Amino acid sequence: MNEKTLTTPSFLSNFLTHHPSHTPNPPIQPPQIPPPNYAPLQLCDDDDELLRLSVLRRDPALARAVHASLSKSANANANANYLGNSLILSYLKLGLLSDAHKVFTNMPLPNVVSYTAILSHYAKSGREGEATELFLRMRRAGVEPNEFTFVAILTACVRLLDWKLGAQVQSLAFKSGYCGFTYVSNSFMGLYVRRGCVDVAFQVFEEMLQRDLASWNTVIAGMVKDSRYDEGFDLFREMQRIDGFRVDRFTLSTLLAAAANSLASLQGREIHGHALRVGFESDLSVNNALMEFYGNCGGLENVVALFERMLEKDVISWTTMLTGYMDFAMVQSAVKLFNEMPEKNCISYNSLLAGLCRNGEGLQAVKLFLGMIERGMEISDFTLTSIVNACAMLTDMKTSEQIHGFVIKSGFRSNPWIEAALIDMCARCGRMANAQKLFGQWSYEQNRSMVWTSMLCGYARNGQPDEAVSFFCMTLAEGEVFMDEVALTAVLGICGTLGFHEMGKQLHCYVIKSGFLSDVGVGNATFSMYSKCGNMEDAVRCFDLMHKHDVVSWNSLITAYLLHRQGDNALSVWSRMEKIALLDCCRLRSHARLGRVVAKQLLAIEPQDPSSYILLSNLYAASGRWHCSDRVRKEMKEKGLQKHPSRSWVIHQNKVHSFYARDKTHPETKDIYSGLDILVLQCIKTGYTPDTTFVLHEVEEHQKTETSCIVIAPNLLLRMGF
Repeated sequence: MNEKTLTTPSFLSNFLTHHPSHTPNPPIQPPQIPPPNYAPLQLCDDDDELLRLSVLRRDPALARAVHASLSKSANANANANYLGNSLILSYLKLGLLSDAHKVFTNMPLPNVVSYTAILSHYAKSGREGEATELFLRMRRAGVEPNEFTFVAILTACVRLLDWKLGAQVQSLAFKSGYCGFTYVSNSFMGLYVRRGCVDVAFQVFEEMLQRDLASWNTVIAGMVKDSRYDEGFDLFREMQRIDGFRVDRFTLSTLLAAAANSLASLQGREIHGHALRVGFESDLSVNNALMEFYGNCGGLENVVALFERMLEKDVISWTTMLTGYMDFAMVQSAVKLFNEMPEKNCISYNSLLAGLCRNGEGLQAVKLFLGMIERGMEISDFTLTSIVNACAMLTDMKTSEQIHGFVIKSGFRSNPWIEAALIDMCARCGRMANAQKLFGQWSYEQNRSMVWTSMLCGYARNGQPDEAVSFFCMTLAEGEVFMDEVALTAVLGICGTLGFHEMGKQLHCYVIKSGFLSDVGVGNATFSMYSKCGNMEDAVRCFDLMHKHDVVSWNSLITAYLLHRQGDNALSVWSRMEKIALLDCCRLRSHARLGRVVAKQLLAIEPQDPSSYILLSNLYAASGRWHCSDRVRKEMKEKGLQKHPSRSWVIHQNKVHSFYARDKTHPETKDIYSGLDILVLQCIKTGYTPDTTFVLHEVEEHQKTETSCIVIAPNLLLRMGF
């Protein structure tokens, strides 16, 4: 044994410091008494060769015949363990575990080969618990493990995620002098990589006396799993330079996955070229990895060309092609490919479901999910998250309630991703009470900002700005809340709706400091907030400072000018943008003829939008054509269209007060309307003349004056302290 193996490696001492010894399992029952028809083995010549022939020909009957011959033999043989082990190995290779176990049970003194053969089979066939029990039984029997035993038990530890037992096995391997064996070190690296201790795995790799291709593959895979892609590529180059190993499909697939995840186009193409040079152009796993790489770093044409050239395809190939179509928004092509797939599994269905959600096809996603239920497909957390997101797109309350009930009955609620999706779905479907209840039960650290944003946007979307402000202030007071672009857009919109200028300015400062001003949505919300708060100068300044504008930007600017009765500026923007938004401007500037032309075009585009009819009615009313105005409103009523009444808000003493026209629901209504008379008289005495042009009803002038005062009075009275 060389000197290096007698010294505790640094990686071992570090690992054992943080991992206590494994607590032994309860004692295992002693082996049962062998049945009468399985007597201890007696050996004959050439039996070993016959067993090899049975495995070669896949002939269980021949193996059992050899076994029967040995059982009937009257001659004891010193090589009983050797042929007994041969029987065990032969039965295991033929898939006859019960026969192998009977041989093992009836062996008088099974040795390390006997134990290791059964243990290894347990570890690789989903019976990891039995593997660990057998290992402890072997230790109690005084049988010392060999390098293959350590590999087998470490495989079981990885699959059971039993890190404590892994640490104990590592200590035993060191004491037994097996840490220097390549296979054992590879198994330790696999354990550490699965545990997430990539640096410890790399220490094992660095201290290895001899490496094989599996050693390099394991450490490269660890770096890729830990998102340390550059280090993975560096290790590949070092492998070629130092050891000159020829890569295998695992090496290439791992490196292509690294290139796909890191969008490293150049490195991925280099790996592709290397794969072609060493003869892997027809390898299925490499081609599947190439499809994923080109889907992320190339074009759809690259993926399609590769898919069509493949002589062999499996369900992964088809699913990767499906995902590629979805990534490039070719939904119909993806659905067609899915229908043509010769084999489908849960991953295929989930890929199609997620792709439909990403492309806004919520209804198709719901239909696909119902089909999965009918076919008895496995429903995973990923499936439920996707279908909940699809329901959120549909914004249908009844469907969302049904899916919500299905999730609860399925028992998947204890998952942060599903619960976050449920909160967002409830908020989007108008179920704010349910969303608030789910949010109150939130107990996860991850996704907290996301669900907070969902709640905030839900309040804003469902016409509850006062609740939104209260929620925002409450959560802000409880602790630091990270606001992303979506949350900032929502809060700025609420500040504009409520006329909450001071909070809006503070948020604008946060936007500038956080670097979110480059986001178009945040920029739109910021200048829209200023315009709604009456600060047109800052609104225009914000608009001019935006890096780029979209249709919403221009429409919002036109709307802002209209709200501030700056029709000339609105017309100027209109000429630059060449879009419709001008009905109210036509009314204000008495452009009745132009307004009617614009109105007809607008009604043709949005025949079910009540605001279009209201604007046209107001246009007629502004020009004194009351009969035409009444006709438009009658037509609107006959079509079942209803305008939501306008409402104004004011923040007074940290409380939100809302008012409708002629509203008398406020608890201080009597005092407000009593003060109205005083306010009107004082305004008239100072020379104020109410502007009644926006009162678009056929009533007497004094009634128009009263209406104009009623609209503005509640807010003014509160602001003036009445």
